[in-house]
Amino acid sequence: MTFDKKADAEAYEDKVKGAKAKGQVVRPRHLKTTYKQWSDEWLKMKRKKSTQDSYQRNTRNHIVPYFGGTLLHRIEPMDVQRWIWALEVKGLAPRTVHLIYKTFRACINRAVKKRILAVSPCVDVELPEVQRRRVVPATLEQVLGLYENLPEHYRAIVFVGALSGLRLGEALGLCRDAIDFDGGFLTVKRQVILEDYRAVLVDYTKTAASFGRETPFPDLAKAVTLRHIREHVPAGRNLLFVSSRGNVIRRSVFYKAWNKARKAVGLPDDFRFHDLRHTFVSTALKEGAPLSEVSLWVGHASQEETEGTYKHQVAGSASEGRRFLDNVFSITKTHFVPPPPVVEVEGDQEDYKVAA
Repeated sequence: MTFDKKADAEAYEDKVKGAKAKGQVVRPRHLKTTYKQWSDEWLKMKRKKSTQDSYQRNTRNHIVPYFGGTLLHRIEPMDVQRWIWALEVKGLAPRTVHLIYKTFRACINRAVKKRILAVSPCVDVELPEVQRRRVVPATLEQVLGLYENLPEHYRAIVFVGALSGLRLGEALGLCRDAIDFDGGFLTVKRQVILEDYRAVLVDYTKTAASFGRETPFPDLAKAVTLRHIREHVPAGRNLLFVSSRGNVIRRSVFYKAWNKARKAVGLPDDFRFHDLRHTFVSTALKEGAPLSEVSLWVGHASQEETEGTYKHQVAGSASEGRRFLDNVFSITKTHFVPPPPVVEVEGDQEDYKVAA
């Protein structure tokens, strides 16, 4: 291996000696490995599809253009810092910069673990500060306004967010078999993700804590959803929400309709569907629901999200929890009339049918 300057050779020799002293030995052939060569191998590892898509996108668009041809062992902390500054100059949002850096760091850490790199350059790197967004929960009137201003085949999803606290992907992936109409709760077990630019329904959720969780399904949610099923879900179809063409709904398509409804109601530009989860949590806590239970209903698993870690849930609490939401989102406070009683029909073609 050759160096242009003696000082560079000596610096590298010191670096290798330090690595050896710490038991971090790198095979000679890896001294010629570039970042792109290693990242191509790293990206072949098996991981969750959504994570893989994010890693590939960040690597292709933001990391390889900067570090691709650089030898791994030549990347220094200051090089990483200059790259971070370059990302900021491009105008990328702080949160986006954090996600891109997280991809780079994961790739580098794996290289160190596999002894392809002696030491990590991800040391004392200063990232832009992410300002915590202040979320104001929507009022009952605003929730109703969103409902009334969305296309009819989307409307019921508003109450799935505000009354059951589902994420958008979870709401778009909601199926009949996930709802216990009699028990007053639903079980989260699917979501819609973007895969190869297509919206796809998958049998897993964003986090392990979210999968299989039970969340309240109050009377208003029940009434609106049953109306939605009666008017927009044909017999034999399990998925509740589809596009006007009958396809799984893409987030971008949904947000075109959402933004029109949001503007009509007068909600701020940054008010997202996800903020209905905040409405759900705020309403439940205000009405006396235990924080530990609310944490489980929304699938939180970190202290930052829930002000603590909660590991146990009393059986049936999700069904009982609908009482807290019904106190505020009462059918008598809205102008919704529940559909006729539901009778269960035998057979596979239809799960629920409204009696004539």
